[in-house]
Amino acid sequence: MAQIVKNTALSPYFTGPLLFLLAGAPASIRDPVLLRLPIKYHAAIIKSLKWLLALGLLRKANRVLSDWADNKWLWNNDKSVWDWKKEVAVITGGSNGIGAKVVKDLVAKGIKVAVVDVQPLSDELQGWANISYFHCDITSRDAVHKTADEIRAALGPPSILINNAGIGISCNILDATPEGLRKIFDINLVSQWYTVQEFLPDMLAKKKGHIMTTASMAAFVGIAGTANYCCTKAGLLAFYESLNQELKYRYNCPQIKTSIVCPGWTKTRLTTSIEPALKAAGQPPLMSAQTVADAMVKQILAAKSGTIILGPKGAPLLRGLPSWMQERARDGTAEHVKVNASSAVS
Repeated sequence: MAQIVKNTALSPYFTGPLLFLLAGAPASIRDPVLLRLPIKYHAAIIKSLKWLLALGLLRKANRVLSDWADNKWLWNNDKSVWDWKKEVAVITGGSNGIGAKVVKDLVAKGIKVAVVDVQPLSDELQGWANISYFHCDITSRDAVHKTADEIRAALGPPSILINNAGIGISCNILDATPEGLRKIFDINLVSQWYTVQEFLPDMLAKKKGHIMTTASMAAFVGIAGTANYCCTKAGLLAFYESLNQELKYRYNCPQIKTSIVCPGWTKTRLTTSIEPALKAAGQPPLMSAQTVADAMVKQILAAKSGTIILGPKGAPLLRGLPSWMQERARDGTAEHVKVNASSAVS
């Protein structure tokens, strides 16, 4: 409800006509309305509407400019090049959790989906005609290359790549092992190079494609007990930004869409072991995997680039705040992840 009120108050489509009605309309129209309001509040109401209109216009302009920038300075967003029943999507980590929900949403639109995972397909994905499963260890460059060839042979060149696979190994910095660090960095971050190297060339040739990355709100804040996870997600943000720059200035192909999704705490296998601590720390109920998946698929179907923030909207601004504000924000996460040397959420 609060969000609805906020969006209405800052909507120029609401405040503009209302301001005109109270201050600019002919007296025969304006006066009957003003008579219903206490005279002593007339000036304050009109002044407030002017401020709300100005803020709403600034907000609208900011969104337009941000959308323009996200889409690599292209105004024209030609959705006609996308025929969903002919598109092929590849999703890593699509067997369970958020990935499985994304797969179902894509298939519902007629898109053929190649699920790349080391885990077998979950029961909810069994028996779907447009779902193909490919067992692959994405930490192996050779395995990714072999699987990509199999996908192209079976389904054709993919036009959509969703780098969704990820794990979370929760441990304090002093308890981290070389094996654990290599595993989480290879799966969460390094694998992005392998999949993009395989599937981007076909997109460049057609000047059409969409590459989406599943990051996290942890990309913006370091949390005690999850330094490894936070580092990989911050790395994904840097990878996404660099990919955007290369598409524009190295490959001269801004037509290829790129998106990154940063969800907050979401109810998946990754959060099972830390959910009690989050609840004890006063965190709101975990977001559902379906909510995240719906936002991801909505972005793909809109054929637009962008950053999807599913959590506090001001999180990306954290790094620009004074140090004491940043540290207070980080201190607020101190009790979120209670770990010892052996606890994990992978």
